[in-house]
Amino acid sequence: MLKQVSEHIWYMPKEEEHYRPALGYVCCGPMSMVIDTGNSPEHISDMYGHIRSQGMPDPSFSMVTHWHWDHVFGMGSSPAKSVANNLTNERLLNMQHWDWSDSALNSRVAAGLEIPAFAESIRKEVPMRHSFKVTSTDISFESRINIRLETIQVELHHVGGPHSEDSTVAYIPSDKVLFIGDCYREDIYTGGGAIRLGELKTLLKRLETFDAEWFIPSHDEPIRKEDFMKKMSETVKIGEIIGNIDEISEGKTKLKKELKHELTEDEVRYAERFVTGNRYSFIHTRFNPPTEEPTAG
Repeated sequence: MLKQVSEHIWYMPKEEEHYRPALGYVCCGPMSMVIDTGNSPEHISDMYGHIRSQGMPDPSFSMVTHWHWDHVFGMGSSPAKSVANNLTNERLLNMQHWDWSDSALNSRVAAGLEIPAFAESIRKEVPMRHSFKVTSTDISFESRINIRLETIQVELHHVGGPHSEDSTVAYIPSDKVLFIGDCYREDIYTGGGAIRLGELKTLLKRLETFDAEWFIPSHDEPIRKEDFMKKMSETVKIGEIIGNIDEISEGKTKLKKELKHELTEDEVRYAERFVTGNRYSFIHTRFNPPTEEPTAG
């Protein structure tokens, strides 16, 4: 089902059981755009089904917020003209050459290029992978592009952030809505679940500049901008207390002392992410995929 956010904007909610992120839909008259293309051909097909069931037009454009599999695997099954920033497209072009068979997935897990739980999800969500290929985009851009849908405009801004350096947001000024993808979340591939405080602060300054009332993330519920920024300021405070500490137990002890209460699960989790960020601070966040596939066996 689609949930309406504003006059021109809907979204299909996330499904944690199938690791499906929320997909957005922006529509004005006969033109529309889908925000992210899902974790499988079936996922984007379901999105099209919901759109059509409400008598709305198929997307004229699709965009992807970043290169991770759960946001791009449905792109090849959508006839819409696709858009992404240059960094995202670089990754997609590289991934076009990857084999997605079980043996290849196992090899990438063994080589540290894929997360075991994600490999298992890929097997479930795309069971027939003998001819599956990742698709690159039709249009790519460096920092910003504006796309006109009849009388409204969708602005795509490359913002980066701790999750992935190619993260892009979709802003619809007329409706004051910002699709933020996963940009604020931890770095799952090159940082082992890390958040680097400097990257998070820089990102939040960028997000603050958007005149939006609603933020729509991929794996969390839609949230008012002021509530999101308040939550993130609390997260930043944890990072500032942790400072340069790179040992989990030391970080938790300092955080408990400074906050003067028993730590909540969220506080412990963020403490661990910032400590991990300090441990991985020497790793450049740019994704450098191998020049060739790791071999099985």
